[in-house]
Amino acid sequence: MSKLQRAIHKAATDHKRNKAEVDSHQEAPADPGSDRRVSHSADLLGENRIHVDFDALVDFGVMASEEHKRELRDSMRRIKWPVLANAFGEQRATTPRGNVVMVASATAGEGKTFTTVNLALSIAAEKDYDVLLVDADIAKPRASESFGIIDRAGVIDYLLGEVDDVTDVIVGTDVPGLSLLPAGKSHEHASELIASSRMKEFVAQLNENFPNTVILFDSSPILQTNESQVLSHIVGQVLLVVAANTTSQPAVLEAARILEPENVVNVVFNGMNSFFRHKYRYGGYYGYQSRT
Repeated sequence: MSKLQRAIHKAATDHKRNKAEVDSHQEAPADPGSDRRVSHSADLLGENRIHVDFDALVDFGVMASEEHKRELRDSMRRIKWPVLANAFGEQRATTPRGNVVMVASATAGEGKTFTTVNLALSIAAEKDYDVLLVDADIAKPRASESFGIIDRAGVIDYLLGEVDDVTDVIVGTDVPGLSLLPAGKSHEHASELIASSRMKEFVAQLNENFPNTVILFDSSPILQTNESQVLSHIVGQVLLVVAANTTSQPAVLEAARILEPENVVNVVFNGMNSFFRHKYRYGGYYGYQSRT
């Protein structure tokens, strides 16, 4: 059994965690008006800020309804701590670009954007770290849509050279510690643009301007587009979202094979419970680290 297979098996079966550990971890509230420190990004973004409508996020299907928020919050904590350890903690020395993280899935409909949005909010609740959610799913930019920034310039506009300063396309929010970067315009050569040297400059600018920040990419499905494969050469960590009882193991293994082999891969097994009243079936998140 390979390391990835063991990670998938563990994600599917070993889902009981010590809740006392979860509840004892110190986070600041991810709410407007909280007493959290002022984010470094606030000075850079000025008035380019939006209000986050949490009810709209629920309606859009990227956030749990009120009765399931605590369950989801605890699950996201279990996912983010290994990510933060690789980015800024004890694993930092062995995880190059560990703060640059890609959330991916083998195919569409596995809860990738749901995971990205909720993980971003969970990281924003940390006292010491910020998060920049980058919508890199150019073909179907659901993260941009869910926050109402679909018509703004973003990743592709910068890569095309139509925007000089990366901070010009970053959108601040009234959630302390959370910033957004839209996908921008659609483009038939999105894969080539992401593979260009300007993309590396893009990430370098983000790291320079946003210290102590997780740069969290919501990418396109690995087996259906080329962008995720290209992006995997730039990031240091990958969260591979796997839909329970839906995604075949061969599809997951093929997606993992395509990824950059030096990445740290965390399997996020999704769908063990249902958080939603309607068609959305995202829940029961448990993340486990594995090196491929």
